[in-house]
Amino acid sequence: MNYLSKYDVIFSGLSIGKHDFTFEIDDRFFEQFDYSEIKQGKLSANIELNRLSTSMIAKITINGSVITVCDRCLDNLAINIEYKDTLLIKYRETDGNTDTDDEIMYLNRGDDTVNFAQYIYESIGISLPIQRLHSDESRCNEEMIKILKKMTVN
Repeated sequence: MNYLSKYDVIFSGLSIGKHDFTFEIDDRFFEQFDYSEIKQGKLSANIELNRLSTSMIAKITINGSVITVCDRCLDNLAINIEYKDTLLIKYRETDGNTDTDDEIMYLNRGDDTVNFAQYIYESIGISLPIQRLHSDESRCNEEMIKILKKMTVN
């Protein structure tokens, strides 16, 4: 079984209306993505899926923390993640159409499952700050800071 299939929602049997789903995200989740900047994490993704007659609206909330690397000292750095967004899910107008949009997830006709793994992964990624640094240089790896100071040209 593909590990990321844990993040599937089978909507074919869901009635019109709202349905709630919760997914736990851990270290193994991040291992599934090649070249992931995040190696560890403990988060929860809550998805409120509102099934309509021809589309769905997913309200997604992700909370928790991840471990990445400090840009200054290269030591592990814990970052809290809080993410909220709304995603429209609808069918493509024609098969083979390669419509793309950041706020719309397109399904092929006949699909009865939505996998949220990639969307969750990307949402966590865009929640990371551009510059990832310990809040205070004194929290950085002392040896690395000494090396950086030696190499810095004034």
